[in-house]
Amino acid sequence: MAEQELERLRQVADRLMDANQEALEAIERMLAREGEGGFGDDEAETAWEAEHLEATLVDVRDILGGASEDVRSLLEDSGE
Repeated sequence: MAEQELERLRQVADRLMDANQEALEAIERMLAREGEGGFGDDEAETAWEAEHLEATLVDVRDILGGASEDVRSLLEDSGE
């Protein structure tokens, strides 16, 4: 295996590990915020939690989607 191909595979692995860490941190932030609303009624708290859960899911989707595009690009470059 050529050194250049090994380097690309290292870059792919690094990018996937970075994306995994970013996604875990986004989830951890959401979990840390859970219950911070301090609302008096359950309906307002449920709405607040749903909004933040949706934002977290969008963040995780964007992180993983970006990583997939980066990996795809790195792998396509290695095929040239």
